[in-house]
Amino acid sequence: MEFVEIPSGVLWMGDKRLRDAAPPHQLELRAFAIGKYPVTNAEYAEFISARGYENETYWTALGWKWMRGRIGQTALPGFWNEPRLNRARYPVVGVSWHEAVAFCNWLSTQSDARYCLPSEAEWEYAARGPNNARDFPWGEKFERGRANTAEAEFGGTTPVTHFPAGVSPFGVWDLAGNVFEWTLSKWGNNWQTLEFAYPYRADDGREEIEGGGARVMRGGAWFNPYHEASCAYRSRYLAGSRGSNIGFRVVKQRLETED
Repeated sequence: MEFVEIPSGVLWMGDKRLRDAAPPHQLELRAFAIGKYPVTNAEYAEFISARGYENETYWTALGWKWMRGRIGQTALPGFWNEPRLNRARYPVVGVSWHEAVAFCNWLSTQSDARYCLPSEAEWEYAARGPNNARDFPWGEKFERGRANTAEAEFGGTTPVTHFPAGVSPFGVWDLAGNVFEWTLSKWGNNWQTLEFAYPYRADDGREEIEGGGARVMRGGAWFNPYHEASCAYRSRYLAGSRGSNIGFRVVKQRLETED
């Protein structure tokens, strides 16, 4: 798994044209590292092979309860057995927020680093770059050939390296289109009502890992229109939901002992 180092800096977060992403505001962020690509099927297969669905220590309390409630069903992501979606270098889909968190916790046991889902602020910073309110990772306007959105008419996911023209200023791929990506951030107790509005605050409970409700997703996807792939667009789904247009990427946390 490759990571891109994101330096500390100032994010111009939000968009006044989007009701759920207003008001735009500045936010200072510490340095972090984010996955260069969304987590692929090949990478997620390692979690499955490591019996991640059977180890409670990887799951949040609610996540494990959700998992146990699926006994009798195959312990695999949704759509795992659909060939058009399950090629090695394609993003994994059909994973709930609970499964994405469990993957991160398992990955943390494989090295000395600590992994988690990105906050939506980290995700947006990786997409926009420093001191920039651009609408898409490449610039101000949507352009065909830069992202796998509904307009591309692929009818499914594409390899995570398929769109070099869509890379963000920091060198992060697939932040627009292909799959919506889970973030750590809470939306609210249900998907209809936004409870964690802007300005963004990391200390108001929105980044707590325990609990369910709806969590924020970012980036748009292969069967969603291009405006949902803009850097500021906030989507959401219940933490236990799965979709053929939903995946995730991970953040490597900066250790407190590091300078």
